[in-house]
Order: sequence, then structure tokens, then C-alpha cells
Amino acid sequence: MKLLIILSIAEYADEVRKMMSENNVPIFSETEMHGFRTEKYHPDVRSWFSQGDYGVYSTLFFSFQSKEKVSHMLDEIRAYNERYKGDRDNPLHAYQVDVEAFV
Repeated sequence: MKLLIILSIAEYADEVRKMMSENNVPIFSETEMHGFRTEKYHPDVRSWFSQGDYGVYSTLFFSFQSKEKVSHMLDEIRAYNERYKGDRDNPLHAYQVDVEAFV
């Protein structure tokens, strides 16, 4: 069992929902976030959170799925980001987290 986490700015949330549906992810959850940068040094997440006091609205998606399903979704997200590389400042971010135990 794996936990799939996808971060998207609000403007691309519908595209993530569509991607989940098209890739037969049977159930997922999402929550809205408002992110800020607090330091002058910005790690390699360019433009992920806006600078200053304005912040940016984003969406966190998560789903518990099989290793194969999560791996396939990560491949889809890589392809999505590559397709829009240079056109968008805020790529999708996705993570796979091992779930060691559940009841």
C-alpha cells in the first residue's frame, strides 16, 4: 500500500481531478491550502508559493493505492509536467509514501 500525494496550484486542480479519473483512481481526497514563503532563500520549488504577503491558493490531493497505481500516476504527472515545461511556472508536485501498516 502506498500513499500518493499531489500538490497543485488551485488553477490546475481540475486537471488533477481529470487525471485521477482517467487513470482509474477509484477514490481520493483533497483539501485547499494557502501557502507562503518565509525565507529569502528559496529551495528548488521555484514559484511554488508566491513571494511576500500575498500567498497562493493550492490544493493537496491524497489517495491510498497499490504500488502499481501510484507508480503509474507518478509517470503521468512527470509526462504532464514535461508537456507544459516552460509554459507554466508551477508544475505539479507528486510524492509516494510507503504505508507500513494499516488497520
